[in-house]
Amino acid sequence: MPFTDLMLQRSSLFFSREELDKIMNTTVAIAGLGGVGAITAELLSRWGIKKFRLLDKDKYEPTNLNRQLFATTKTLGQYKVDVAAKRIREINPHAKIEMIIKDRINNENGHKFLKGADILIQTTDSPSSLLFYKIAQQYKVPVVNGYATITGGYVSVYDYRFSKCYSLFEKIKDYLKWRGMKKITQMTPEELDKLDKKWGHGITASINFVTNTVGCLIVAEAIKLLSGRGKVVKYPYQIEFDLFKPYLKKKKIHSLLNLANYKKLLKIFWQK
Repeated sequence: MPFTDLMLQRSSLFFSREELDKIMNTTVAIAGLGGVGAITAELLSRWGIKKFRLLDKDKYEPTNLNRQLFATTKTLGQYKVDVAAKRIREINPHAKIEMIIKDRINNENGHKFLKGADILIQTTDSPSSLLFYKIAQQYKVPVVNGYATITGGYVSVYDYRFSKCYSLFEKIKDYLKWRGMKKITQMTPEELDKLDKKWGHGITASINFVTNTVGCLIVAEAIKLLSGRGKVVKYPYQIEFDLFKPYLKKKKIHSLLNLANYKKLLKIFWQK
């Protein structure tokens, strides 16, 4: 029996051969291999996926050990993308690492990274990450995004194959945030670096079972999207959860009827 058939024997008791083939014959781009991104690489590699692209500029450091799956005493000081590539091949020797980018996204490597990809797993949280969505929209690459709060998180699916996924609220928010500035799609790498330093958030608490839960939910939505099996929670809805309340629900994002969104607009306005 072929290696991947043995590997997916238990999965095939639920998913059909056709559904598994759809998943395996996919080029997956993963941006960010930290607390959320590493678990997505681990789980997706166990679906027999044949092609991966990896992007992350960071190396492992001791503060990553509390939550990041591939951070060990042996991987400290190594690039996260290199460690992830090795781990993927350890799980599935037939997987091909098509591309490794040891840098933040910019207007050159972003196109190289996403052109020809079938799906983007986006877990980076810097302001320059907006470029992923702009470029994915251009190439009609669906994006599954997730991020963690201290005790919970959010997962969103932007299926750019069928929609621009860009609401009136977002247009207003982006106008307020970016007014008077160069378009992000025109910024140089140096300008993107300055943007991240100006608008990036500071260090916050991070709990391993929270970040890894976000990653698991990302993979769940990605597998449903790729296989065509199950109901995907697509934009304008997202998954929201909190493990300390606790709850998990589907909610509509960027609604003009949500008072909290107006507070966000006012915050952006006064920051400018």
